[in-house]
This record gives sequence, structure tokens and C-alpha cells, in this order.
Amino acid sequence: MSHHDTTFVGDPNAAIKSSVEKAIPGARCDSTGGGGHFSIVVTSDAFEGKKLLEKQRMVLTAIAHLMKGDGAPVHAVDSLVTNSR
Repeated sequence: MSHHDTTFVGDPNAAIKSSVEKAIPGARCDSTGGGGHFSIVVTSDAFEGKKLLEKQRMVLTAIAHLMKGDGAPVHAVDSLVTNSR
């Protein structure tokens, strides 16, 4: 895993979790990683009946603000798992 410099202050895993759970109804999010590279697992009833790409877009849209700019805390999502309850 490479390292990505960031100007972000705080815990990026907590920011990912908070952003996803705020954006996706009833979501439970677990984020691990650091250095700009993260693995995210999200479980939500909101994924029911949706195709994989739709579910991934929901999550990536929720954290888009954490991926913008040179100093963003999220450089790459190395693993994204989306589960329905």
C-alpha cells in the first residue's frame, strides 16, 4: 500500500463512516485503511433490488467530497463491498 499525503484533519475512517451513514438510509458502514487507501463495507436495505454498479455509485457519491483535490484524505477505495440486509 502506498502513502498519500493529505491536508485532512481528523480520522478519515470516521469521516467515511459518517458520510455514508448520513447519505444512505439505514446504512451501517465499516471503513478500514489509511494512507489514502481504504476498504469499505456497507450494509443497507436501500441496496435491495439494485445492481452492483448502482450500489457502488451510492457509496462513492456519499464520499465524493472526501476524494476531491490533491490533499483529499481518500485517494483510492481498494475494496468496496455492498450488502443488503
